[in-house]
Amino acid sequence: MSTSKRVHFASTNRVYSPIPTTPSPCASNSSLPSTPDLPTTPPEVDLDFDAGNHYPRSPYPLNSELFLDVEPKDMHIHSFLAFSPYQELQTAYDLSQSIQDVKQQHPAQTLMEAATQPPLQHFTIVCPEHLPWDIQVKASNPYPGSYVTVDDVLTAIYTNLRLPVNPLEYQRLDRQAKQAVDQAYFARVGRSDPALREQEAKKGVKRVDYLQGVSRFMGLSGTHGGSDVWELNVS
Repeated sequence: MSTSKRVHFASTNRVYSPIPTTPSPCASNSSLPSTPDLPTTPPEVDLDFDAGNHYPRSPYPLNSELFLDVEPKDMHIHSFLAFSPYQELQTAYDLSQSIQDVKQQHPAQTLMEAATQPPLQHFTIVCPEHLPWDIQVKASNPYPGSYVTVDDVLTAIYTNLRLPVNPLEYQRLDRQAKQAVDQAYFARVGRSDPALREQEAKKGVKRVDYLQGVSRFMGLSGTHGGSDVWELNVS
């Protein structure tokens, strides 16, 4: 990484496929060229439900009535993902780090359970305090009746936060926010493998840097946006 502490932006918009058992990211390029003339500043949810009783073990429910519209008060998030400020979250981890270790620490059966009850085929995650982008979560299985799983949620958050930030998005930040994003960028790059550090730096600022170092996953909570909008809590 350059000693001049100049923030970088990716020369292309890199989109990663969902993480397989053996990580093998692929990329598709789109025209989001970096701009060399930028400044050199571095850049209530109800928890009372028993997952064992409510969650079907098969990821392919046959009953389409599972997806009938429900009121927000009738929607529950899986305890594995639920925000609970007064107790330790099962999946508390640093969003700036690889998600593979987190997935390997928990049973595959749990990861394949429905993320919500009743199950949803797709929903949105927001983090209004830090992220100007919404995270769209969809069922990864293409079969009719499939639903969003715990694994789908973790993967969607991870892949979305790895998307590069383009210079125009960065320029919309105020001075204080830029400084915080810059610090998060350099800290993340500094934690990377020394052999890959320069390469990681050249990938530029990523959405995860917009968390400004407040990157500990604290779970999802309900919002006033409806039963299909959940808020990402971080600390």
